[in-house]
Amino acid sequence: MHRILALGAAALLAGCAPGGGFGSAPTLEAAAARLPPEVAGFSRGSAVWHERERPGQGVSVEYAGPQRAAVATVSLYDRAQAPVGASDPRLGAEFSSAVAEVVSLAGTRTSQQMAEGARAEVPVPGGAPLSCARLDGTYGRQPVQTLVCLGSAAGRYLKIQVTSPQRQVRPVDPMPFVVGITQAARGA
Repeated sequence: MHRILALGAAALLAGCAPGGGFGSAPTLEAAAARLPPEVAGFSRGSAVWHERERPGQGVSVEYAGPQRAAVATVSLYDRAQAPVGASDPRLGAEFSSAVAEVVSLAGTRTSQQMAEGARAEVPVPGGAPLSCARLDGTYGRQPVQTLVCLGSAAGRYLKIQVTSPQRQVRPVDPMPFVVGITQAARGA
């Protein structure tokens, strides 16, 4: 009888642990399911589940902008650490790391260059703002602009990267997508 009570108590406590229920962050699968099929003209594509091979790396979901005038990647991950909150001090370092990663990745490819421009906070109605940086560069001979934003959602880091040509036939404003996808990821 004591063993059954102990198992029941352990199950109840597990429900209170991060990722377990009772008001905690949703599972990664549930958090990814919050990302809608369409936001501000961007259509959802495939998902890559990094978490399965590299715990803490989460999931990345691809989006294509209107008439493929822009592409976006939305990532949810926790680096196998404690849940990330809206005012978590780790957000600043993670944002700088995310921007540096995009710049350095472009530098490893012979046909790409990327340089950081202005940083700003982007307000998100109903929640904490996102930190965003605008990057300018080239892919081959094509001048491009990339917006990298980072904040928190569902107890994880939420990273959004939107890339589009600088001279577009049909200009795409990435901000409605960034705000809309953030609200969806936060369950708003």
